[in-house]
Amino acid sequence: MTDTLAEYIRLFPEPIAIVNGSGEILAINDGASLFWQRHTQELIGESLALLLQQSQEQVQGWLKLCQGNAQMLAAHFPVPQPEGNHWVLEGVGVNLHDEPVILTRIVPSFSHNQQLLARQLQQLQRELARQIALVKELQQCQQALEQEKQHLQSLAEQDALTGLGNRRFFDAALNRLWQQTQAEGQALTVALIDIDDFKAYNDCCGHLAGDRVLQQVAQTLKAHLRSNDVIARYGGEEFALVLPYVSAGAALQILERMLHHVRELKIPQADTAHHRYITVSAGLCFVPAGESQSTLTEMLAIADTALYQAKKQGRDRAILLEWSQEAVPRPRCWDTSWRSPPPPLG
Repeated sequence: MTDTLAEYIRLFPEPIAIVNGSGEILAINDGASLFWQRHTQELIGESLALLLQQSQEQVQGWLKLCQGNAQMLAAHFPVPQPEGNHWVLEGVGVNLHDEPVILTRIVPSFSHNQQLLARQLQQLQRELARQIALVKELQQCQQALEQEKQHLQSLAEQDALTGLGNRRFFDAALNRLWQQTQAEGQALTVALIDIDDFKAYNDCCGHLAGDRVLQQVAQTLKAHLRSNDVIARYGGEEFALVLPYVSAGAALQILERMLHHVRELKIPQADTAHHRYITVSAGLCFVPAGESQSTLTEMLAIADTALYQAKKQGRDRAILLEWSQEAVPRPRCWDTSWRSPPPPLG
């Protein structure tokens, strides 16, 4: 043990001793000499176990624990003092020129308790910080999972080719808007739109060209909807729309505007088609405000009937059938076949 270490521990007032793994005292300060009421030279080489009046095995076991501990470790056995004061022995392992030794000190029990409470508080603060970080990490994971769930749900309800909603999306939207307009006593229109002579176009120009037509028509239809309208690819070359809060005449205007803009794309049709350019036909089912007897299946069936009539009457037109309880088997028919741009909506 060097003189430098002995000089260092003498700077501290509390009793400090440096011992080896066997419990032999290697160095001691004046505070320890005063505490044990023995001269410093008498304590050098003394057994710590004898001073503590404990067994050699018990003390060496505690010293071994101290060697592997980075902080002061309190002994579980008492420090004998005739005055009846309560003291606590603490130790921590240190390396001195690659030789493991234990630095021990004796502190009043109240001071030890304060230090213990301070360390416990630090541990609690670290644990709290760890828990907060864990909660933040869990929240981030939950947010990522929710975003992934929404992404997967979007993919499940989206048509990959056109980017529109698919039939699953449309069925859910139709059901939601039907309940909403019913609760508010408002009208609702369901429309089916079909690209005219699409098979002839595919046979003439190929399916890749047909896919491009589906994409162009889809985006054109979508571009001329209102913000609360819904459009989806219903299947093949057929699209489906839900138009809430509009009159029959306004619904026809919206559809005619769509037909006009598809016509204005001027995509050349096959020679065997009915028209020179790509066109679409539309069938609408208008459900008046306050009508609660109709079903979603009936609406779609009536819209499909209207679409069939539009095809039969020459294509490139929109036909609206108004739903009424008496007229479900033979619904009334509204027809329009404008060839100039329709008037703007009010």
